[in-house]
Amino acid sequence: MTEEPVTEKSVTEEVVTAQGRMRGTWEEGVRVFRGVPFAAAPVGPLRFRPPQPAPAWEGVRSAVAHGPASYQFNGVNEEAVGRLIAELDPGAPGIMAWPSYTNATYRHDHADEDCLYLDIWVPELPEGTSDLPVYVYYHGGANAVSSGSFTLERGAQLARSQQVVVVRPNYRLGALGWVHFGLISDALPEAVNLGVQDQVAALRWVNENIAAFGGDPGRVTIGGESAGGTAVSHLLTLPAARGLFRRAVLQSLSPFNPWCTQERPEAETVARLYLELLGLDDPAQLARIEPDRLLAVGNILTRWFPPDAALAWRPLGGVVDGDWIPEAPARHLAEDPLDLDGVEVVIGFAKDEWLFFRGHSDTVRHGSRDDVLAVLSQVFGDRAAEVYRRYQRLHPDHTEPGRILSDVMSFAFFKSSSLRIARNMAAQNIPVRAFQFSYELPGLEGSLHAVHTGDIPFLFGNHTEADLVWWPAFDGIDRDELARVSAEAMDLYGAVIRGEDPGPAWPRFGSGDDTVLWLGRTIEPRPGLLRAELDTFTDHGVTDVSTLEDTLTGNLRARIGRRPGPGAS
Repeated sequence: MTEEPVTEKSVTEEVVTAQGRMRGTWEEGVRVFRGVPFAAAPVGPLRFRPPQPAPAWEGVRSAVAHGPASYQFNGVNEEAVGRLIAELDPGAPGIMAWPSYTNATYRHDHADEDCLYLDIWVPELPEGTSDLPVYVYYHGGANAVSSGSFTLERGAQLARSQQVVVVRPNYRLGALGWVHFGLISDALPEAVNLGVQDQVAALRWVNENIAAFGGDPGRVTIGGESAGGTAVSHLLTLPAARGLFRRAVLQSLSPFNPWCTQERPEAETVARLYLELLGLDDPAQLARIEPDRLLAVGNILTRWFPPDAALAWRPLGGVVDGDWIPEAPARHLAEDPLDLDGVEVVIGFAKDEWLFFRGHSDTVRHGSRDDVLAVLSQVFGDRAAEVYRRYQRLHPDHTEPGRILSDVMSFAFFKSSSLRIARNMAAQNIPVRAFQFSYELPGLEGSLHAVHTGDIPFLFGNHTEADLVWWPAFDGIDRDELARVSAEAMDLYGAVIRGEDPGPAWPRFGSGDDTVLWLGRTIEPRPGLLRAELDTFTDHGVTDVSTLEDTLTGNLRARIGRRPGPGAS
Protein backbone atom coordinates (compact mmCIF):
# COMPACT_ATOMS: atom_id res chain seq x y z
CA MET A 1 0.00 0.00 0.00
CA THR A 2 1.04 3.63 -0.40
CA GLU A 3 2.95 4.86 2.62
CA GLU A 4 1.16 7.70 4.39
CA PRO A 5 3.11 10.57 5.95
CA VAL A 6 3.77 10.19 9.65
CA THR A 7 2.12 12.83 11.79
CA GLU A 8 2.41 13.32 15.52
CA LYS A 9 -0.12 14.86 17.88
CA SER A 10 -0.16 15.24 21.62
CA VAL A 11 -3.55 13.64 22.36
CA THR A 12 -6.17 11.69 20.53
CA GLU A 13 -9.93 11.82 20.75
CA GLU A 14 -11.84 9.92 23.36
CA VAL A 15 -13.47 6.57 22.66
CA VAL A 16 -16.31 4.96 24.56
CA THR A 17 -16.15 1.24 25.37
CA ALA A 18 -18.57 -0.91 27.32
CA GLN A 19 -16.52 -0.19 30.46
CA GLY A 20 -16.19 3.56 30.04
CA ARG A 21 -14.47 6.43 28.23
CA MET A 22 -10.74 6.47 27.51
CA ARG A 23 -8.20 8.67 25.86
CA GLY A 24 -5.02 7.47 24.18
CA THR A 25 -2.19 9.24 22.40
CA TRP A 26 -0.48 9.60 19.02
CA GLU A 27 2.67 7.66 18.31
CA GLU A 28 4.49 6.85 15.07
CA GLY A 29 1.63 8.33 13.07
CA VAL A 30 -1.22 6.31 14.59
CA ARG A 31 -3.60 6.49 17.50
CA VAL A 32 -2.50 4.25 20.35
CA PHE A 33 -4.55 3.03 23.31
CA ARG A 34 -2.52 1.17 25.90
CA GLY A 35 -3.36 -0.69 29.07
CA VAL A 36 -6.98 -1.34 28.10
CA PRO A 37 -8.48 -3.86 30.55
CA PHE A 38 -10.40 -6.66 28.83
CA ALA A 39 -11.05 -8.63 32.05
CA ALA A 40 -10.83 -8.16 35.79
CA ALA A 41 -7.47 -8.51 37.50
CA PRO A 42 -6.88 -12.26 38.19
CA VAL A 43 -5.51 -11.64 41.66
CA GLY A 44 -6.46 -12.56 45.21
CA PRO A 45 -9.58 -14.73 45.11
CA LEU A 46 -9.47 -14.65 41.28
CA ARG A 47 -6.06 -16.36 41.05
CA PHE A 48 -6.53 -19.72 39.30
CA ARG A 49 -10.05 -18.75 38.27
CA PRO A 50 -11.46 -17.99 34.79
CA PRO A 51 -11.28 -14.39 33.55
CA GLN A 52 -14.13 -12.24 34.87
CA PRO A 53 -15.65 -9.20 33.10
CA ALA A 54 -13.64 -6.01 33.26
CA PRO A 55 -15.08 -3.52 35.73
CA ALA A 56 -16.49 -0.21 34.56
CA TRP A 57 -14.91 3.10 35.54
CA GLU A 58 -16.09 6.70 35.88
CA GLY A 59 -14.63 9.65 34.07
CA VAL A 60 -12.02 9.36 31.32
CA ARG A 61 -9.38 6.66 31.68
CA SER A 62 -5.88 7.43 30.50
CA ALA A 63 -4.80 4.84 27.94
CA VAL A 64 -1.28 6.17 27.40
CA ALA A 65 0.80 3.66 29.39
CA HIS A 66 0.65 -0.08 28.83
CA GLY A 67 -0.51 -2.34 31.63
CA PRO A 68 1.77 -4.81 33.39
CA ALA A 69 2.92 -7.90 31.56
CA SER A 70 1.93 -11.23 33.03
CA TYR A 71 4.18 -12.25 35.91
CA GLN A 72 7.42 -13.67 34.48
CA PHE A 73 11.15 -13.96 35.02
CA ASN A 74 12.77 -10.52 34.68
CA GLY A 75 15.36 -8.12 36.05
CA VAL A 76 13.32 -7.45 39.17
CA ASN A 77 13.03 -11.02 40.40
CA GLU A 78 15.96 -12.82 38.74
CA GLU A 79 18.10 -13.02 41.88
CA ALA A 80 15.26 -14.36 44.02
CA VAL A 81 14.14 -16.84 41.37
CA GLY A 82 17.75 -17.92 40.81
CA ARG A 83 18.12 -18.77 44.50
CA LEU A 84 14.89 -20.76 44.41
CA ILE A 85 16.01 -22.68 41.34
CA ALA A 86 19.23 -23.64 43.11
CA GLU A 87 17.22 -24.70 46.16
CA LEU A 88 14.57 -26.77 44.34
CA ASP A 89 16.39 -28.23 41.33
CA PRO A 90 17.00 -31.99 41.76
CA GLY A 91 19.54 -31.92 38.91
CA ALA A 92 17.54 -31.45 35.73
CA PRO A 93 19.97 -32.26 32.89
CA GLY A 94 18.47 -30.16 30.12
CA ILE A 95 19.27 -26.72 28.70
CA MET A 96 17.01 -23.72 28.26
CA ALA A 97 15.17 -24.03 24.98
CA TRP A 98 16.15 -20.65 23.52
CA PRO A 99 19.33 -18.62 22.95
CA SER A 100 20.83 -16.75 25.88
CA TYR A 101 20.29 -13.33 24.27
CA THR A 102 16.51 -13.69 24.59
CA ASN A 103 16.69 -13.11 28.34
CA ALA A 104 17.49 -9.48 27.55
CA THR A 105 15.36 -9.19 24.39
CA TYR A 106 12.14 -10.30 26.09
CA ARG A 107 12.74 -8.79 29.52
CA HIS A 108 9.62 -7.22 30.98
CA ASP A 109 10.43 -5.63 34.33
CA HIS A 110 6.91 -4.16 34.56
CA ALA A 111 5.16 -7.46 35.28
CA ASP A 112 2.41 -8.43 37.68
CA GLU A 113 -0.37 -10.96 38.22
CA ASP A 114 -2.73 -8.08 37.38
CA CYS A 115 -2.08 -8.46 33.66
CA LEU A 116 -5.25 -8.81 31.57
CA TYR A 117 -4.77 -5.76 29.37
CA LEU A 118 -4.41 -5.14 25.66
CA ASP A 119 -2.93 -2.43 23.42
CA ILE A 120 -4.56 -1.04 20.26
CA TRP A 121 -3.07 0.82 17.27
CA VAL A 122 -5.47 2.67 14.94
CA PRO A 123 -4.46 4.35 11.65
CA GLU A 124 -5.54 7.92 11.02
CA LEU A 125 -8.74 7.94 8.99
CA PRO A 126 -11.72 10.25 8.50
CA GLU A 127 -13.89 10.68 11.57
CA GLY A 128 -16.69 8.17 11.77
CA THR A 129 -14.82 5.36 10.04
CA SER A 130 -16.03 2.06 11.49
CA ASP A 131 -15.17 -0.62 8.95
CA LEU A 132 -11.42 -1.11 9.25
CA PRO A 133 -10.10 -4.67 9.25
CA VAL A 134 -8.79 -5.78 12.64
CA TYR A 135 -5.73 -7.91 13.45
CA VAL A 136 -5.72 -9.53 16.91
CA TYR A 137 -2.18 -10.81 17.39
CA TYR A 138 -1.27 -13.13 20.28
CA HIS A 139 2.36 -12.85 21.35
CA GLY A 140 4.83 -15.71 21.50
CA GLY A 141 7.25 -16.45 24.32
CA ALA A 142 6.60 -20.14 25.11
CA ASN A 143 3.73 -19.24 27.48
CA ALA A 144 6.50 -18.08 29.81
CA VAL A 145 7.59 -14.57 28.75
CA SER A 146 6.66 -11.51 26.64
CA SER A 147 3.44 -9.49 26.43
CA GLY A 148 1.04 -7.69 24.14
CA SER A 149 3.13 -4.58 24.81
CA PHE A 150 6.42 -6.15 23.64
CA THR A 151 7.91 -3.16 21.87
CA LEU A 152 9.54 -5.17 19.10
CA GLU A 153 6.07 -6.36 18.05
CA ARG A 154 4.33 -2.98 18.39
CA GLY A 155 1.62 -2.47 15.84
CA ALA A 156 2.18 1.11 14.67
CA GLN A 157 3.97 0.41 11.39
CA LEU A 158 1.61 -2.39 10.40
CA ALA A 159 -1.48 -0.35 11.30
CA ARG A 160 -0.36 2.74 9.39
CA SER A 161 1.06 1.11 6.27
CA GLN A 162 -1.73 -1.46 5.86
CA GLN A 163 -4.69 0.54 7.20
CA VAL A 164 -5.69 -2.03 9.79
CA VAL A 165 -6.44 -1.87 13.50
CA VAL A 166 -3.88 -3.91 15.43
CA VAL A 167 -4.82 -5.35 18.83
CA ARG A 168 -2.29 -7.15 21.03
CA PRO A 169 -3.58 -8.84 24.21
CA ASN A 170 -1.78 -10.19 27.24
CA TYR A 171 -2.74 -13.50 28.80
CA ARG A 172 -1.64 -15.29 31.94
CA LEU A 173 1.75 -17.00 31.62
CA GLY A 174 3.57 -19.77 33.44
CA ALA A 175 1.83 -21.89 36.04
CA LEU A 176 -0.77 -19.17 36.64
CA GLY A 177 -2.24 -19.78 33.20
CA TRP A 178 -0.87 -23.05 31.87
CA VAL A 179 -0.55 -25.64 34.66
CA HIS A 180 -3.82 -27.45 35.11
CA PHE A 181 -4.14 -28.04 38.83
CA GLY A 182 -7.89 -28.51 38.47
CA LEU A 183 -7.22 -31.90 36.89
CA ILE A 184 -5.74 -33.29 40.11
CA SER A 185 -7.48 -31.39 42.90
CA ASP A 186 -10.90 -30.12 43.89
CA ALA A 187 -9.17 -27.28 45.74
CA LEU A 188 -8.68 -25.36 42.46
CA PRO A 189 -11.38 -26.87 40.23
CA GLU A 190 -11.37 -24.07 37.64
CA ALA A 191 -7.59 -24.09 37.08
CA VAL A 192 -7.70 -25.74 33.65
CA ASN A 193 -6.77 -23.92 30.43
CA LEU A 194 -6.93 -20.49 32.07
CA GLY A 195 -4.52 -19.02 29.51
CA VAL A 196 -6.79 -20.17 26.70
CA GLN A 197 -9.77 -18.62 28.46
CA ASP A 198 -7.89 -15.32 28.73
CA GLN A 199 -7.23 -15.41 24.97
CA VAL A 200 -10.89 -16.05 24.24
CA ALA A 201 -11.94 -13.27 26.63
CA ALA A 202 -9.72 -10.79 24.79
CA LEU A 203 -11.22 -11.79 21.44
CA ARG A 204 -14.75 -11.40 22.77
CA TRP A 205 -13.86 -7.97 24.13
CA VAL A 206 -12.60 -6.98 20.69
CA ASN A 207 -15.81 -8.12 19.02
CA GLU A 208 -17.88 -6.12 21.49
CA ASN A 209 -15.81 -2.93 21.52
CA ILE A 210 -13.62 -2.54 18.44
CA ALA A 211 -16.20 -0.51 16.52
CA ALA A 212 -15.52 2.34 18.95
CA PHE A 213 -11.97 2.44 17.51
CA GLY A 214 -13.08 2.33 13.87
CA GLY A 215 -12.71 -1.44 13.52
CA ASP A 216 -15.22 -3.82 11.99
CA PRO A 217 -16.00 -6.83 14.24
CA GLY A 218 -16.98 -8.71 11.10
CA ARG A 219 -13.47 -8.35 9.63
CA VAL A 220 -11.31 -9.77 12.42
CA THR A 221 -8.15 -11.73 11.68
CA ILE A 222 -6.49 -13.62 14.53
CA GLY A 223 -2.77 -14.31 14.38
CA GLY A 224 0.22 -15.27 16.42
CA GLU A 225 3.75 -16.62 16.29
CA SER A 226 5.12 -19.61 18.21
CA ALA A 227 3.01 -19.83 21.40
CA GLY A 228 0.76 -17.28 19.72
CA GLY A 229 0.38 -19.66 16.79
CA THR A 230 -0.71 -22.34 19.22
CA ALA A 231 -3.28 -19.88 20.59
CA VAL A 232 -4.69 -19.46 17.09
CA SER A 233 -4.82 -23.24 16.60
CA HIS A 234 -6.95 -23.50 19.77
CA LEU A 235 -9.36 -20.85 18.51
CA LEU A 236 -9.66 -22.62 15.15
CA THR A 237 -10.81 -25.79 16.93
CA LEU A 238 -13.06 -24.14 19.55
CA PRO A 239 -16.77 -24.05 18.65
CA ALA A 240 -17.33 -21.14 21.07
CA ALA A 241 -14.98 -19.00 18.95
CA ARG A 242 -16.96 -19.47 15.73
CA GLY A 243 -18.04 -16.14 14.32
CA LEU A 244 -15.47 -14.15 16.30
CA PHE A 245 -12.97 -14.06 13.40
CA ARG A 246 -12.84 -14.46 9.62
CA ARG A 247 -9.16 -15.16 9.02
CA ALA A 248 -6.36 -16.84 10.94
CA VAL A 249 -2.56 -16.60 10.71
CA LEU A 250 -0.46 -19.33 12.34
CA GLN A 251 3.27 -18.59 12.44
CA SER A 252 5.74 -21.21 13.70
CA LEU A 253 3.05 -23.56 14.94
CA SER A 254 4.50 -26.61 16.67
CA PRO A 255 2.62 -29.47 18.34
CA PHE A 256 5.58 -30.71 20.41
CA ASN A 257 7.48 -27.90 22.16
CA PRO A 258 7.14 -26.83 25.84
CA TRP A 259 4.22 -24.45 25.18
CA CYS A 260 2.22 -26.87 22.99
CA THR A 261 -1.01 -28.74 23.59
CA GLN A 262 -0.76 -31.89 25.73
CA GLU A 263 -3.04 -34.76 26.60
CA ARG A 264 -4.55 -35.13 30.05
CA PRO A 265 -2.15 -37.78 31.48
CA GLU A 266 0.87 -35.56 30.82
CA ALA A 267 -0.91 -32.45 32.14
CA GLU A 268 -1.71 -34.30 35.37
CA THR A 269 1.93 -35.37 35.66
CA VAL A 270 3.11 -31.76 35.28
CA ALA A 271 0.69 -30.54 37.95
CA ARG A 272 1.88 -33.23 40.37
CA LEU A 273 5.53 -32.41 39.67
CA TYR A 274 4.84 -28.78 40.64
CA LEU A 275 3.44 -29.91 43.97
CA GLU A 276 6.32 -32.32 44.51
CA LEU A 277 9.05 -29.80 43.74
CA LEU A 278 7.33 -27.12 45.83
CA GLY A 279 6.96 -29.53 48.74
CA LEU A 280 3.19 -29.00 48.97
CA ASP A 281 0.79 -31.66 50.18
CA ASP A 282 -2.27 -29.43 49.89
CA PRO A 283 -2.96 -27.90 46.44
CA ALA A 284 -5.03 -25.18 48.11
CA GLN A 285 -1.73 -23.61 49.20
CA LEU A 286 -1.11 -22.65 45.57
CA ALA A 287 -3.71 -19.91 45.94
CA ARG A 288 -1.32 -18.03 48.23
CA ILE A 289 2.15 -19.18 47.16
CA GLU A 290 4.75 -16.63 46.10
CA PRO A 291 4.74 -16.55 42.29
CA ASP A 292 8.56 -16.61 42.20
CA ARG A 293 8.40 -20.19 43.43
CA LEU A 294 6.18 -21.09 40.48
CA LEU A 295 8.69 -19.47 38.12
CA ALA A 296 11.52 -21.50 39.62
CA VAL A 297 9.69 -24.79 39.09
CA GLY A 298 8.79 -23.75 35.55
CA ASN A 299 12.47 -23.20 34.80
CA ILE A 300 13.37 -26.62 36.19
CA LEU A 301 10.67 -28.48 34.28
CA THR A 302 11.67 -26.80 31.03
CA ARG A 303 15.09 -28.44 31.55
CA TRP A 304 13.69 -31.75 32.88
CA PHE A 305 15.06 -33.86 30.01
CA PRO A 306 18.45 -33.90 28.25
CA PRO A 307 18.70 -31.71 25.13
CA ASP A 308 18.91 -34.70 22.78
CA ALA A 309 15.74 -36.36 24.08
CA ALA A 310 13.30 -36.37 21.14
CA LEU A 311 9.97 -36.25 22.91
CA ALA A 312 6.82 -34.20 23.31
CA TRP A 313 7.40 -32.54 26.71
CA ARG A 314 4.90 -29.68 27.09
CA PRO A 315 4.97 -28.46 30.73
CA LEU A 316 3.42 -25.06 29.86
CA GLY A 317 0.93 -26.16 27.22
CA GLY A 318 -2.83 -26.23 27.13
CA VAL A 319 -4.56 -29.55 27.77
CA VAL A 320 -7.18 -31.40 25.74
CA ASP A 321 -10.04 -31.11 28.22
CA GLY A 322 -13.05 -31.58 25.92
CA ASP A 323 -14.20 -28.06 26.75
CA TRP A 324 -11.82 -25.18 25.98
CA ILE A 325 -9.60 -27.47 23.92
CA PRO A 326 -11.94 -30.12 22.52
CA GLU A 327 -9.19 -32.03 20.71
CA ALA A 328 -5.48 -31.80 19.91
CA PRO A 329 -5.47 -28.94 17.39
CA ALA A 330 -2.62 -29.98 15.07
CA ARG A 331 -3.93 -33.52 14.73
CA HIS A 332 -7.50 -32.30 14.19
CA LEU A 333 -6.61 -29.58 11.68
CA ALA A 334 -4.36 -31.96 9.71
CA GLU A 335 -6.51 -35.07 9.62
CA ASP A 336 -10.22 -34.41 10.20
CA PRO A 337 -13.14 -32.81 8.36
CA LEU A 338 -13.15 -29.16 9.44
CA ASP A 339 -16.00 -26.81 10.27
CA LEU A 340 -14.31 -23.66 8.98
CA ASP A 341 -16.76 -22.39 6.39
CA GLY A 342 -15.89 -18.81 5.46
CA VAL A 343 -12.51 -18.83 7.27
CA GLU A 344 -9.25 -18.12 5.41
CA VAL A 345 -5.91 -19.32 6.81
CA VAL A 346 -2.21 -18.49 6.52
CA ILE A 347 0.44 -20.88 7.81
CA GLY A 348 4.07 -19.78 8.11
CA PHE A 349 7.30 -21.15 9.54
CA ALA A 350 11.02 -20.39 9.53
CA LYS A 351 13.52 -22.36 7.48
CA ASP A 352 15.78 -23.06 10.46
CA GLU A 353 13.36 -23.23 13.39
CA TRP A 354 15.36 -25.77 15.41
CA LEU A 355 18.48 -23.60 15.64
CA PHE A 356 16.64 -21.28 18.02
CA PHE A 357 15.83 -24.11 20.43
CA ARG A 358 18.83 -26.40 20.10
CA GLY A 359 21.41 -24.44 18.13
CA HIS A 360 23.36 -24.02 21.38
CA SER A 361 23.34 -27.76 22.18
CA ASP A 362 26.56 -29.75 21.94
CA THR A 363 25.12 -32.08 19.32
CA VAL A 364 24.05 -29.30 16.94
CA ARG A 365 27.30 -27.40 17.45
CA HIS A 366 29.86 -30.21 17.53
CA GLY A 367 28.06 -33.55 17.18
CA SER A 368 29.25 -36.42 15.02
CA ARG A 369 27.13 -38.35 12.56
CA ASP A 370 26.64 -41.04 15.20
CA ASP A 371 25.50 -38.41 17.73
CA VAL A 372 22.92 -37.17 15.26
CA LEU A 373 21.73 -40.65 14.37
CA ALA A 374 21.18 -41.34 18.08
CA VAL A 375 18.69 -38.46 18.11
CA LEU A 376 17.04 -39.33 14.80
CA SER A 377 16.59 -42.96 15.80
CA GLN A 378 14.21 -41.79 18.51
CA VAL A 379 11.91 -40.56 15.73
CA PHE A 380 12.61 -42.93 12.82
CA GLY A 381 13.93 -46.07 14.53
CA ASP A 382 16.17 -48.17 12.31
CA ARG A 383 15.39 -45.88 9.35
CA ALA A 384 17.33 -42.98 10.87
CA ALA A 385 20.43 -43.50 8.70
CA GLU A 386 18.28 -43.50 5.55
CA VAL A 387 16.65 -40.21 6.59
CA TYR A 388 20.08 -38.73 7.31
CA ARG A 389 21.33 -39.72 3.82
CA ARG A 390 18.20 -38.36 2.15
CA TYR A 391 18.63 -34.99 3.88
CA GLN A 392 22.30 -34.90 2.86
CA ARG A 393 21.15 -35.16 -0.76
CA LEU A 394 18.46 -32.52 -0.25
CA HIS A 395 20.94 -30.08 1.37
CA PRO A 396 24.39 -30.87 -0.06
CA ASP A 397 25.85 -27.61 1.27
CA HIS A 398 24.97 -28.58 4.87
CA THR A 399 28.17 -30.46 5.62
CA GLU A 400 28.07 -30.52 9.42
CA PRO A 401 26.05 -33.33 11.04
CA GLY A 402 24.47 -30.86 13.48
CA ARG A 403 23.07 -28.84 10.60
CA ILE A 404 21.43 -31.95 9.17
CA LEU A 405 19.94 -32.60 12.61
CA SER A 406 18.54 -29.07 12.66
CA ASP A 407 17.04 -29.54 9.18
CA VAL A 408 15.27 -32.76 10.19
CA MET A 409 14.07 -31.52 13.59
CA SER A 410 12.89 -28.18 12.15
CA PHE A 411 10.71 -30.25 9.86
CA ALA A 412 9.61 -32.70 12.56
CA PHE A 413 8.68 -30.13 15.19
CA PHE A 414 7.27 -27.39 12.94
CA LYS A 415 6.96 -27.82 9.18
CA SER A 416 5.59 -31.36 8.91
CA SER A 417 2.37 -30.64 10.80
CA SER A 418 1.97 -27.22 9.17
CA LEU A 419 2.18 -28.66 5.66
CA ARG A 420 -0.20 -31.48 6.50
CA ILE A 421 -2.66 -28.93 7.91
CA ALA A 422 -2.36 -26.91 4.71
CA ARG A 423 -2.94 -30.02 2.59
CA ASN A 424 -6.02 -31.01 4.60
CA MET A 425 -7.49 -27.53 4.36
CA ALA A 426 -6.80 -27.24 0.65
CA ALA A 427 -8.46 -30.61 0.06
CA GLN A 428 -11.58 -29.23 1.78
CA ASN A 429 -11.52 -26.01 -0.27
CA ILE A 430 -10.59 -23.89 2.72
CA PRO A 431 -8.51 -20.98 1.36
CA VAL A 432 -5.02 -21.44 2.79
CA ARG A 433 -1.66 -19.86 1.99
CA ALA A 434 1.78 -20.84 3.27
CA PHE A 435 5.11 -19.06 3.64
CA GLN A 436 8.61 -19.97 4.77
CA PHE A 437 10.80 -17.28 6.32
CA SER A 438 14.06 -17.93 4.51
CA TYR A 439 16.17 -14.80 4.98
CA GLU A 440 19.71 -15.76 6.04
CA LEU A 441 20.43 -13.42 8.95
CA PRO A 442 24.10 -12.40 9.27
CA GLY A 443 24.44 -11.77 13.01
CA LEU A 444 26.05 -14.17 15.48
CA GLU A 445 28.34 -15.20 12.60
CA GLY A 446 25.29 -16.37 10.66
CA SER A 447 24.91 -19.31 13.03
CA LEU A 448 21.10 -19.09 13.34
CA HIS A 449 20.41 -18.69 9.60
CA ALA A 450 16.67 -18.10 8.93
CA VAL A 451 15.72 -18.59 12.55
CA HIS A 452 12.55 -18.85 14.61
CA THR A 453 11.23 -15.29 15.36
CA GLY A 454 13.31 -13.86 12.49
CA ASP A 455 10.18 -13.00 10.52
CA ILE A 456 8.83 -10.64 13.19
CA PRO A 457 10.84 -7.48 12.30
CA PHE A 458 9.98 -8.03 8.62
CA LEU A 459 6.24 -8.46 9.13
CA PHE A 460 5.75 -5.76 11.78
CA GLY A 461 8.15 -3.29 10.17
CA ASN A 462 10.00 -2.56 13.41
CA HIS A 463 13.64 -2.40 12.40
CA THR A 464 15.02 0.92 13.59
CA GLU A 465 18.48 1.03 15.15
CA ALA A 466 16.83 0.95 18.57
CA ASP A 467 14.82 -2.13 17.59
CA LEU A 468 17.55 -4.21 16.01
CA VAL A 469 19.97 -3.80 18.91
CA TRP A 470 17.75 -6.39 20.65
CA TRP A 471 17.88 -8.84 17.74
CA PRO A 472 21.56 -9.97 17.57
CA ALA A 473 20.87 -12.21 14.59
CA PHE A 474 20.24 -9.01 12.56
CA ASP A 475 23.69 -7.51 13.29
CA GLY A 476 25.31 -6.43 10.04
CA ILE A 477 22.18 -6.74 7.91
CA ASP A 478 21.85 -4.53 4.83
CA ARG A 479 19.37 -1.94 6.10
CA ASP A 480 18.16 -0.89 2.64
CA GLU A 481 17.50 -4.49 1.70
CA LEU A 482 15.76 -5.11 5.03
CA ALA A 483 13.48 -2.12 4.43
CA ARG A 484 12.68 -3.27 0.88
CA VAL A 485 11.92 -6.89 1.82
CA SER A 486 9.95 -5.82 4.88
CA ALA A 487 7.77 -3.43 2.87
CA GLU A 488 6.99 -6.13 0.31
CA ALA A 489 6.29 -8.73 3.00
CA MET A 490 4.04 -6.35 4.94
CA ASP A 491 2.00 -5.60 1.84
CA LEU A 492 1.30 -9.30 1.32
CA TYR A 493 0.63 -9.81 5.03
CA GLY A 494 -1.66 -6.79 5.09
CA ALA A 495 -3.59 -7.95 2.03
CA VAL A 496 -4.49 -11.18 3.80
CA ILE A 497 -5.56 -9.31 6.96
CA ARG A 498 -7.76 -7.03 4.84
CA GLY A 499 -9.33 -10.05 3.14
CA GLU A 500 -7.86 -9.25 -0.27
CA ASP A 501 -6.46 -11.77 -2.74
CA PRO A 502 -2.72 -11.15 -3.31
CA GLY A 503 -3.08 -12.86 -6.68
CA PRO A 504 -0.11 -14.56 -8.33
CA ALA A 505 2.30 -12.85 -5.92
CA TRP A 506 1.06 -15.29 -3.27
CA PRO A 507 -1.22 -18.01 -4.61
CA ARG A 508 -3.16 -20.37 -2.42
CA PHE A 509 -1.62 -23.62 -1.26
CA GLY A 510 -3.21 -26.22 -3.52
CA SER A 511 -3.57 -29.88 -2.72
CA GLY A 512 -1.69 -30.67 -5.92
CA ASP A 513 1.04 -28.03 -6.07
CA ASP A 514 2.10 -27.40 -2.44
CA THR A 515 3.06 -23.80 -3.24
CA VAL A 516 4.94 -22.07 -0.41
CA LEU A 517 5.93 -18.39 -0.49
CA TRP A 518 9.71 -17.98 -0.16
CA LEU A 519 10.31 -14.98 2.12
CA GLY A 520 14.02 -14.32 1.74
CA ARG A 521 16.07 -11.70 -0.06
CA THR A 522 13.52 -12.27 -2.78
CA ILE A 523 9.86 -12.98 -2.15
CA GLU A 524 8.35 -15.44 -4.59
CA PRO A 525 5.96 -18.39 -4.66
CA ARG A 526 7.72 -21.75 -5.06
CA PRO A 527 5.55 -24.73 -5.98
CA GLY A 528 6.55 -27.93 -4.21
CA LEU A 529 9.17 -26.14 -2.10
CA LEU A 530 9.13 -28.72 0.72
CA ARG A 531 7.54 -31.69 -0.99
CA ALA A 532 10.76 -33.74 -0.93
CA GLU A 533 11.11 -33.24 2.83
CA LEU A 534 7.49 -34.27 3.42
CA ASP A 535 7.95 -37.30 1.19
CA THR A 536 11.07 -38.24 3.17
CA PHE A 537 9.06 -38.36 6.38
CA THR A 538 6.23 -40.28 4.74
CA ASP A 539 8.59 -42.77 3.08
CA HIS A 540 10.29 -43.48 6.41
CA GLY A 541 7.25 -44.17 8.56
CA VAL A 542 6.09 -40.72 9.68
CA THR A 543 2.97 -40.64 7.56
CA ASP A 544 0.84 -38.13 9.43
CA VAL A 545 0.64 -35.92 12.53
CA SER A 546 -0.84 -38.74 14.60
CA THR A 547 2.15 -40.98 13.94
CA LEU A 548 4.63 -38.32 15.02
CA GLU A 549 2.50 -37.42 18.04
CA ASP A 550 2.31 -41.04 19.12
CA THR A 551 6.06 -41.53 18.71
CA LEU A 552 7.12 -38.41 20.60
CA THR A 553 4.52 -38.88 23.34
CA GLY A 554 5.52 -42.52 23.65
CA ASN A 555 9.14 -41.44 24.08
CA LEU A 556 8.02 -39.10 26.86
CA ARG A 557 5.97 -41.71 28.66
CA ALA A 558 8.91 -44.12 28.57
CA ARG A 559 11.10 -41.56 30.34
CA ILE A 560 8.77 -39.56 32.57
CA GLY A 561 9.15 -41.79 35.63
CA ARG A 562 12.92 -41.43 35.73
CA ARG A 563 14.30 -38.89 38.15
CA PRO A 564 16.56 -36.23 36.63
CA GLY A 565 20.14 -35.96 37.77
CA PRO A 566 23.75 -36.45 36.70
CA GLY A 567 24.05 -39.06 34.01
CA ALA A 568 20.34 -38.99 33.17
CA SER A 569 19.56 -39.84 29.57
